[in-house]
Amino acid sequence: MKFLPLKEISEDMFLAHAVIGNDGRVLLNKGTRLTSAYLHRLEKMEYTHLYVYESPAEDWNCTGLLSDRIRIEAIRVLRESLIRVVERKPLDEPLISFIIEGLLKDVLQQEDRVFDIIDIKTPDNYLYNHSLNVAVISVLMGRQLQLEQEELKEIALGAFLHDLGKAHIKTATKKIHALSVNDTVHIKQHTTRGFETLQASFSLTVANIANQHHEREDGSGYPLGLSGVDIPLSSKIVGVANAFETMVADLWNDQALERLTAESPAKYNPKVVRALRQVVAFYPVGSVVELTDGEQRVVVAVSTTKMMLQNPKQLSDLLELPVEEFSRIAKRVL
Repeated sequence: MKFLPLKEISEDMFLAHAVIGNDGRVLLNKGTRLTSAYLHRLEKMEYTHLYVYESPAEDWNCTGLLSDRIRIEAIRVLRESLIRVVERKPLDEPLISFIIEGLLKDVLQQEDRVFDIIDIKTPDNYLYNHSLNVAVISVLMGRQLQLEQEELKEIALGAFLHDLGKAHIKTATKKIHALSVNDTVHIKQHTTRGFETLQASFSLTVANIANQHHEREDGSGYPLGLSGVDIPLSSKIVGVANAFETMVADLWNDQALERLTAESPAKYNPKVVRALRQVVAFYPVGSVVELTDGEQRVVVAVSTTKMMLQNPKQLSDLLELPVEEFSRIAKRVL
């Protein structure tokens, strides 16, 4: 199994995960042989990387903690919710809550799992996948902090819907570096607009997450400039998960985690950042790592207790590292 740029994928490789459209339809199934026609189609959709199998016998999990069923339904519901916001229609709270119950079940039934994938986003699907990832990471952090089930549900709801206010913002899909000063002013309004939408259908905790996930410990955040104890724990959790998930668009997991650690306690609560470090894989599935003896291997599975490393030249050659031996990894190289 490998995580490769499209230009390095050959026609004797197989897709290691389903490709899901923004309407929730499966466009390509896991296990599909990647013909030149399929690769051209994916390039047109602005995919840059894919998880691939080099043999049809491989079956490593490259989809994270969520089943395809929950991911498909969640994308469909989030898309419908964004449309409802634009059309000024009320949100379907029972349906959203039903989806979140499924998400919680998927995430919480796997006690030793961590957030272990390199997520694959395009400009068109960024908001959907980002929202799902922030929800999954936030739930894992909340469990690590020993929160109750009802608290985890509210955090999952708030995280899933934290960027709903972007439905009002035309520039919301632009890359950060492409935003003008005027764009930045407008996009910062998404927190308040999200709060206004969510408070009509959900608890104040859920609505506040949308409003407060960009607040910072030192008061430098927005929209209210809250600091320290004035920011609820639920908003701190989603704020850190959101910051991490945004950073890994340009940084490797370990680099993003180190940056967040360096920025606490000034920007982020240290206890919350520690929880993040315990539930996110430093070296996610698909990473190429170099061991202390100079050998390079691919991470094909990782949990809180062990990591499985594959020899890229001999797929059946697997090395299992217990957590006590993670120090044998010198660095990530790809």
